[in-house]
Amino acid sequence: MTSAARTAPGTGRDPLLAIVRIILGIAMAAALAGAAAFTMAVPVLFALRGRVVARLVGQGAPSEAVWAIAALLLMAAVLAVLVFYFQRHLFRIVGSVGEGDPFVPANAERLRGMAWITVVIHVVTVPMVIVGGWVEDVTRAIHFKIDLPLAGLFLALILFILARVFREGTRMREDLEGTV
Repeated sequence: MTSAARTAPGTGRDPLLAIVRIILGIAMAAALAGAAAFTMAVPVLFALRGRVVARLVGQGAPSEAVWAIAALLLMAAVLAVLVFYFQRHLFRIVGSVGEGDPFVPANAERLRGMAWITVVIHVVTVPMVIVGGWVEDVTRAIHFKIDLPLAGLFLALILFILARVFREGTRMREDLEGTV
């Protein structure tokens, strides 16, 4: 077997695709681990509520700030789950490229799903920015760096467009195969 045949798309032996799938696998595991950690931090936060409230009050924050921190942890868990699903869609698209047939209806749906996930991530990020800003304002030692970049919204638009391109390309290919 020649080296060109070994790395040709569709053979399942493309080293770049293999590397990307490994990286995505690790990233998906990290997203799930993050979701679990953020979720488990909430009961720990309330189990240690007395200490946490004392520390917050010592930093000038009202005792209710503990609820804001719990909300931030839960929103972070939701974001981690959304990131996992985004990465899983991408993992499956990369897999279909390795199989040699990326222009399938499932990939159009995956791209559309990725676009919606990107939109939902931005929707969830808005209250995180607000709550995080409040916590930062009422404390002297807690600092949050949560941005709401417009690039993510452009990514959503691009993904919606690519989903339509994939859907139309799939339809055109099926029409062409039907005429041959």
